[in-house]
Amino acid sequence: MGRKFVISDLHGQFVLLQLLLEKIHFTDEDELYILGDIMDRGPNSIDIYYFVKDMPNIYMCKGNHEVMMRQALAQSLIYNDLDDERNNAFRLWKQNGGYKTVASIREFLQKDSIPYADYYDIRRTFVQEIIAFIDSLPDYFEFDFMGKHYVLVHAGVDPEAKHVCDTDPELLCWIREYFYLSECNPNYTYIFGHTPLCFINDDGSFHVWYDPDYHNKIGIDGGLAVADKGQLNCICLNDGQVTVIPYKEGQQDAIDQRVLKEHMDLYL
Repeated sequence: MGRKFVISDLHGQFVLLQLLLEKIHFTDEDELYILGDIMDRGPNSIDIYYFVKDMPNIYMCKGNHEVMMRQALAQSLIYNDLDDERNNAFRLWKQNGGYKTVASIREFLQKDSIPYADYYDIRRTFVQEIIAFIDSLPDYFEFDFMGKHYVLVHAGVDPEAKHVCDTDPELLCWIREYFYLSECNPNYTYIFGHTPLCFINDDGSFHVWYDPDYHNKIGIDGGLAVADKGQLNCICLNDGQVTVIPYKEGQQDAIDQRVLKEHMDLYL
């Protein structure tokens, strides 16, 4: 039987994802569940998007940043411009770190290297592709595994809803304290991201949080959207083992790769 891993809130940190997969020795028999927010704030959102899209054993549900991105991109199709001042959805997305993803999109589509007419057509096709991808994502995952009933969700569920499917999809991406301070279904194990753990843990750390009161929730958002002190947390459902990749480790690896590339370019 393969292993099941869960992470959340990558926020454009593609190098951290690669370091994690290497560290856990991720194989074709394993599965990785990403609880949303692969986009924004970090430098490589588009790299993560294509990697996730192409990996048959990596699954992802919507996060609030995917929701904001989808709304902004849908409006951009109406106004024919990401930066149109009438695009209120884009302003909200930009304020929440979307400007990094826009820069990543423009670089990927080679905005400054091709005629604008060509860029306009390519961008429109690309935006439609991204919207279709986000629309295809589930709102949450729910399954039984090794004797436990798991709910994997970006932000949380409505504690008063009888079933997870009864929760407003918007709430699944945005809820915070009302969820993780409530009991919810005592027979479920909820794993969630969205809220950086420095705001939940008593010691202000980014380490995985285990609900001390109801013992049925696990928070895993390591704060990559917050500061350079964050980390990527990964939990294995087979044995509960946690793997951590610090933000700074990823930055050093990215620097090493860039320096190596520049050194190699001297000889090409």
